[in-house]
Amino acid sequence: MEEIVALISGTLYGLLIGIIPSVGATTGLVTLFAAIGWFADPYLAVIFLMAVVAASTTGDTFACILLGIPGANSSAATMVDGFPLAKQGKATYAITAAITTSTINGLIWGTLTFALLPYYAKLIMVLGIPELWAFVVLAFTTVAFVSSSYWVRSLIAIALGIGLGVIGMDPITASDRFTMGWEYLGDGIQLMPLLAGVFAVPSLIDGFKNRAQTTVTTGQTLDGFKATFKYKWDALRGGLIGAFIGLLPGLGGAVSDWLSYGATVAAHPNEKFGNGNIRGVIGPEGSNNAQKATSMIPTVLFGIPGASFAAVLLALFMYLGFELGTPELSQDARFFSSMTIGFMGGTILVFLLSLILNKQIARIVNIPYKYFFSAILIVVIWACVQYTGGWEDYVMLLLCSILGIFLKRYRYSRPALVIGFILAERIESLTIQMSQLYNINSLIGRPIFLILLLVIVAIATFGILNKSKMEYT
Repeated sequence: MEEIVALISGTLYGLLIGIIPSVGATTGLVTLFAAIGWFADPYLAVIFLMAVVAASTTGDTFACILLGIPGANSSAATMVDGFPLAKQGKATYAITAAITTSTINGLIWGTLTFALLPYYAKLIMVLGIPELWAFVVLAFTTVAFVSSSYWVRSLIAIALGIGLGVIGMDPITASDRFTMGWEYLGDGIQLMPLLAGVFAVPSLIDGFKNRAQTTVTTGQTLDGFKATFKYKWDALRGGLIGAFIGLLPGLGGAVSDWLSYGATVAAHPNEKFGNGNIRGVIGPEGSNNAQKATSMIPTVLFGIPGASFAAVLLALFMYLGFELGTPELSQDARFFSSMTIGFMGGTILVFLLSLILNKQIARIVNIPYKYFFSAILIVVIWACVQYTGGWEDYVMLLLCSILGIFLKRYRYSRPALVIGFILAERIESLTIQMSQLYNINSLIGRPIFLILLLVIVAIATFGILNKSKMEYT
């Protein structure tokens, strides 16, 4: 019974967060830092969090189709053809096709991910320090050279994130470093205000945009179902692209959705897109839940976030006492089963709720944004001032928010900074260990390490030479 309550509450919260314009899974998870400790059983919290991830991904569809404002960056591609369909009076048609496509791919790739995740976890036992170091560098490389056309700025963001991440205690001397005499920084910059300032606050500010009003009718539901199966290859292609992108550390849903949309357009050169083509909805919607599922593989196995939402989820799991990327966790069968129940159950439940409550959800979407903004901002601030409760918590949140607004305004990759921050301690300790325990000759004899280095070089080369990437900050 407790598992069911956690699943339902996580799904309802995720759906609400998803349908609020410009919020999405990342901001929704940020608001949970101060409340997640209310779960007496941490495994129930895992179910809740995974349900939030699954439900918010599906909920994003409503805002982008009904209002032309994506609930999160990852749903922006759906908006291109989804919003014109809504203006043509085909909102239910587009929404039904979108959530059906997303649900089917979520179940397919969720099954392949979570059913086999305990077996994937055995990889941790065969990888040594050099391979783990290479995986961290691979995460930096993908987020810098693939997810943004401004790769130099992404490298700067990674370096800044690492710089912020090493503030605090020196692991070798145990003395304070880079604190500038501010005792508050003795334990380092807290993750919560950084995540809130970099992701949540800029997203909330973006919510103040002009919005169009659209309506939802129920007569087109069956047509939406039929469209999904009629254009099943577009749906499955999107799911395959999303699943692949999810495996690459640090990229996120926006990359997979735009790549899926681009692949759909390329596959149908004789059709027009951007004016209400249902294929343009089905293609990117096929990728979003698939990407959410497979991004759990690098996040859980190596403690390397597969996307920006996964960075927040990783921090929440750490708060609950689950150290991702460790051999100990690979033996925790209940943790894996809780993730499976949360994601798979949330995917199915939010699908049913979306169909049953589509008119009611449309009314929520059309509530003036100022009411959502105030409530979410209050929760975010409250969550960020739990560290000391003093004025310094507020100052840190303000500084991080200014940083986040600056990064977004000048197109510096925010995921790159956060991933650099989260992995700063790991890359430092792995670099120290590798330099002490290995030499060039011993590294040359490690084939997995060499293969990872070749992949890193290939991705960096591709990123530098490719001039046609879209922007995903």
